[in-house]
Amino acid sequence: MCSIDSRTRRLPVLVLVLALLTACSEGNAAPRPADRPAPRVALAGVLAAVRKAPTIHTVPADLTPSLATAGDDLGFDNTKCEVAPAADRIAQPCVFGDPASAVRVVLYGDSHAGMWLPAMKEIAERRHWRLDFYGKPACPTPALSYWNQQESRPFPECDRFRDFVLGQVRLTRPELVVVTNESFSQKLGRGVLITPGQWRDGLIKTLGTLSRSATRVVVLGDTPVLDQSAPDCLAAHGSNVPSCFTTRAKATARVWNAADQAAARATGAGYISVLPWLCTTTCTPVVGNVMVYRNRYHLTGTYSRMLNGVLEDALDSLSAV
Repeated sequence: MCSIDSRTRRLPVLVLVLALLTACSEGNAAPRPADRPAPRVALAGVLAAVRKAPTIHTVPADLTPSLATAGDDLGFDNTKCEVAPAADRIAQPCVFGDPASAVRVVLYGDSHAGMWLPAMKEIAERRHWRLDFYGKPACPTPALSYWNQQESRPFPECDRFRDFVLGQVRLTRPELVVVTNESFSQKLGRGVLITPGQWRDGLIKTLGTLSRSATRVVVLGDTPVLDQSAPDCLAAHGSNVPSCFTTRAKATARVWNAADQAAARATGAGYISVLPWLCTTTCTPVVGNVMVYRNRYHLTGTYSRMLNGVLEDALDSLSAV
């Protein structure tokens, strides 16, 4: 059985969490870290680690995930669970937690829904929810017609996917729908950026439709966008981590959390700000010994999973599920 000696108790909270997530018994008896429940770190512990993060000057020797693997640290099988660019529906959503549960929860969004899936999976397993996942990268939930930036073309599949998910929610009538999106640099057409007002109005339409079928709807706010990809910057500046910091003001100016919050308020949906879990006045690529970002705008699956407790508490404050 693993034990924590006095030296371990003095480690920063997220270092301690990683120690508990890492196999520490002999041989092959220990399950893989992803198979065991993640510790439920309290808000005070997360905030303390985030406050301390700006004092980190050198990449930790035990950084998790490593610089080499951070870019692929999603925390789930995206090839199986996310909807491909040319598809507009999924035959069966990936289901997590307790498939037989009477409490049905939906996680819906673009790649940011996948980003929060590791945390939501932990909550679903602990609470014995049935968690249905509907994620399509580059296809946010606001009712707008998006430009497929990767393929430089209109994206009608996104419109049809939104209609499909709204139809599934209407059929299943879940107790809770969690909606989350990446608002950074979204476009209506070639070179035509979506304005915050258009984003707000489109999200109001989607939330209004969801709220007619779900008991509660919650918007999970957008993550700040760094100046540089975290793994790339740290690989180049391993002994000067502050050179990879981004001020909170700059990082949050790139996303439309105010529009998200206004849409939630207009439709009676809940809203959760994730900013305190990531930044003080500075947004850092490392907290404790955990790599926070896998690029400029997506959290690593490891860090998302670490936030399961604070996300659960935030949801509890808004919903009776």
